[in-house]
Parts: sequence; C-alpha cells; structure tokens
Amino acid sequence: MTAKARRARARAGRAGPAMSRVVALAAGLAAAVPGRSGAQPRPAPVTVAPAAHAPAAGPLDGATYDYAHPSAPAHAAARDEAAGAGAAADAGVAARPVPPEQRWMGRVFVHRLAAAAPARPRPILVFLHGTNAEQIRYRWMGGGREGDVRRIAAELMEAGRIPPILVAGPSAILPAAIAAPRTSWPAFDLDTFLDATAARLRGVATIDRTRVLVAGHSGGGCNEAGGVVTALRASTPVHAALVIDTCMDADIALPLALSPPTTHVVVSWQTMTWARRPLGAFRRAFQAAVEAHPAAPGVLRELEHLRPTEPMPHDAMVPLVLRRWLPPLLSPDAAPSIPCVSP
Repeated sequence: MTAKARRARARAGRAGPAMSRVVALAAGLAAAVPGRSGAQPRPAPVTVAPAAHAPAAGPLDGATYDYAHPSAPAHAAARDEAAGAGAAADAGVAARPVPPEQRWMGRVFVHRLAAAAPARPRPILVFLHGTNAEQIRYRWMGGGREGDVRRIAAELMEAGRIPPILVAGPSAILPAAIAAPRTSWPAFDLDTFLDATAARLRGVATIDRTRVLVAGHSGGGCNEAGGVVTALRASTPVHAALVIDTCMDADIALPLALSPPTTHVVVSWQTMTWARRPLGAFRRAFQAAVEAHPAAPGVLRELEHLRPTEPMPHDAMVPLVLRRWLPPLLSPDAAPSIPCVSP
C-alpha cells in the first residue's frame, strides 16, 4: 500500500465506518488489472452500493411491460385478433417460425423520466441473463434474488448520472436454451427483440436505435454462436457491449474484438469466485485481434479485472460494471463525431 493510500485509510478510520467502506471499495478498484487500448470514454467513479442480495428499497418509479416472443402461438393469435391481417408487418415484428429454444419472454422497464416525452427517442439497455436452471422468469429484471437491473438503472437516472433510458431483457425459460453457459441464448436475434419491444411500447416510449447497449452476464456471453456475440451481428448497430464475468473462452475473444469499429466493447471479470478460466488465452487473442483490426478513434476495446467488495462477487459484478460504464457510454462525448453504422 502506498503512503498516500495509508493516509487515506487513516483519515477514513477517523471519519467513521461509512467512509471506511468507500476507501475499501476504491482500493479494490485501484487493484484492477486493466488491458486498456488508450481509448475514451473512461469508467465513472464508483460509490458504495447496496449488496447484490439486499432487499428492494421500495417501489420502482416507473412501469414494467411484459410481452412474448412474436413467434409464440399465443402471441401471434392475440396480435392477429386485435389488429387483423398484416398486423405483424405493421408492427415491424418478424412472424417466421422460430425453434422453441430460441424464444423468450420479454420485459421492459420505462422509468417516469423516460415516459415524460413518449415521442422522444431514448437509449435502451438490453440485458442478457446467464444460465437459469431454476427456470425463473425475468431473471435480473425483477425475478430471482441476484439483483434488479431496472433498479440499478433507475438509481443512475434519479441521481442524474445517466439520461433517461429504457431497460429491457429477454427471459429464457426453456431448458434447451439455458442448459449450460456455452449453449445459452442460441442465435439471439437482437433485431426481433427490439422490434417486439418497440411494438409493446407504442404510445408509451420510443427507442433510440443509435444508442442500443447490450450487456451479457455469465452465460449471456459464453456462446460463440449466441448471446452477446450474435447481438453484435444484428442489422441494428450496437452502441456498446458490456461483457460481464463470462466464460472468457478464447474463441469468444475474436468476435468481440472484431465488433463493428464504432461499437464500444468492455469485457470485465473477477477471479474471486471464478478463477479457473482461460483468461490469459482470452487476453492474448483479444489484444492481437484489436491490434490487427483497431476500432475507430475514441471507441473502446477494454479489458478489466475487477475485485468486487460485496458478497457474491459474480453477481456483484453486474451493478459494479453498470455503475462504472453506463454514465460515460451514454454521455454526449462518447465518440460523438463517429456515425453509427451497421455491421
């Protein structure tokens, strides 16, 4: 520990336990092992946050909307009955048959601040949860005990750290889609998900398709033929991909590093509870691909090893990463001169 850090810790001890927690968290972040490309934006400062398993602090200041995959028979029948022939085309939602393991239940949260101007395009965060052996619906979106991405985003909006955004997530509940991390989210279709979300929010909120952020936690980023990787190949340009404590296989490194040149990519991991991963091989493959195919100026290709101070480090990575990166990625200075282009 440096002399400066020792003096800060001593001051924190005199200030009381709350300040001590702040210093402890800052020390953990300072111990990160980054693999930076020198690009901006930089991560936002992190403050002490509730534990990942802490009970909810009260009702959310907004509304949550649920919807089915457009290929689900019940959804198609209800849609056609409500709007008549051609409704799928009018809604911009694909109606082609989809294998059951690729379907999902959708959920989107619209904060009061985002609903204030329904016609104004809002950035959207699409969150892909990891494996779900318990078949919990809407995991990380109000289901399960790990945490709630809606609440994390709401806190950032209410604190003025990010502009009003929409928060959406598909829920994979069929065993074939969630059996193992490396087979999760087979061929996830981001375009269809965004179309279905937009249709559900008609008259409530509008998606800004130039500011689509995709986050994949654990198994949400382990499948080289699904999850975050296929989302990056969508016709809708992805503004940023947050890859949070995934399997870190070397074969995932290449498609992440070769993301569209205007897509920010941040890969974050911890080794406190998941150390047996090919981290070195991933880093080498990622950095070699970035050197051979660099991103546009100001666009991130970021690797960072973090040490969460909260219980359940694997789950605690989600709020930690979102609080670090959503503010700079959603700022007007996040590569403003670079146009969004399709892959």
